[in-house]
Amino acid sequence: MFLRYLFTIVFIFSSTLAYATPQQLLENLHNMRLASTNAVTNFYMFSGLDADSKYEQRIQNSIDRFDKILADSQLLAKNNDMTANIASISDNWKHFKELITTNRTDLINKGFPEVRLVIEMAETNDALVVLLSEAYVELKEKSGIVPNKNIQQARSLALLMEEITSEYSIRATTNMGHVYAGIGDSAIVEMADNFQKQLENLTAQAGSAKTEALLSNIQSKWKFIERRIRNFNENTVVFLVVSYNDRIVEHLQELEELL
Repeated sequence: MFLRYLFTIVFIFSSTLAYATPQQLLENLHNMRLASTNAVTNFYMFSGLDADSKYEQRIQNSIDRFDKILADSQLLAKNNDMTANIASISDNWKHFKELITTNRTDLINKGFPEVRLVIEMAETNDALVVLLSEAYVELKEKSGIVPNKNIQQARSLALLMEEITSEYSIRATTNMGHVYAGIGDSAIVEMADNFQKQLENLTAQAGSAKTEALLSNIQSKWKFIERRIRNFNENTVVFLVVSYNDRIVEHLQELEELL
């Protein structure tokens, strides 16, 4: 009787673990996208604000966060038939880290990074985000576990917010005579339009006072950023945009826990 009871407990635990690991790995893949893009934003801030040590530390924080999540994902990958995907992501991340470290060192020692290497860094990050997004889709298909549509929307908004802020930081630091590798005025406005539309869709689904409060906070901070995007030459305050970006992403992650 005891052995049967023990077997039942082990079976339930194993089944729960098997279900939980795809969910955690999906979350990890998403958070790695945010961390790598955030590292790029902080590099541009570091470059554009005369090697401000605050942003150098923020670069390192983003790198450390990615490293930690990647290590956890390498363990989870074995249980989810995603080992090859995570290995590819790891290789790409290693190259990205080498580039951002070189660019950061050049900026400190020489006063400027090589444009070619900065562009390569940005392109490597773009490729990394694509790999992470592809792995995210593949894991959903393999596991059959799909986060509900509101969580998906919140994650989409968080990534889009990071990408908008990264692009804005490039444009803002350009006026200070530093590296430019942006995607153009019309593209960032289109990104803003997309963010606003998705945010409205998510707000329409708010089902509690807590979610409504979070979404209200997101909306107010987003309005500040949106005005800066649509009127770029008026009161460019890039450090506030980056700060509000952090808060919006945090609110979206808090929202995930409530959905």
